[in-house]
Order: sequence, then C-alpha cells, then structure tokens
Amino acid sequence: MPAVFLLLRSLLTRLLGSSAAGSAARFLGRSVSAAAAQVGAALRHVWERVRSQESKEAILGCVLCILGMHKKVEN
Repeated sequence: MPAVFLLLRSLLTRLLGSSAAGSAARFLGRSVSAAAAQVGAALRHVWERVRSQESKEAILGCVLCILGMHKKVEN
C-alpha cells in the first residue's frame, strides 16, 4: 500500500478504536485494491499498443522504479 494510505490507516486505528478502525481499514484496503486493478488494466492496454521493444523496456523500467520507491517507503 502507498505510504499515505498506511499513515491514514494507522491514524484511523489510533483515533477510532478497534471495531470502527477495523472496518475503515478494510474499506481502505478494498479501495486501494480496486485502484491497483484499474492501474494494472491501463498498463496492460498501453503495453499491448506499444510496438517498439525500446519503449516497452522504458515502460518496464519506469514501473520497476516506482515499485522500488514504494518498497523503500514501506521500510
């Protein structure tokens, strides 16, 4: 999950108590999952339309860079 969502989830947990925060965290998780699925579908669409191998490698490099930055934020 992106750092902003992790921060919001932890804030909700502290502020609301266990049962309300749990349902809020589940809702947030479902929202993030839905957004990730939409981004994945968009990337697949772009990938299918790109013809050049160099362009595909550049797109893959960007995605890997973004995922690497996400991993650093979580740690």
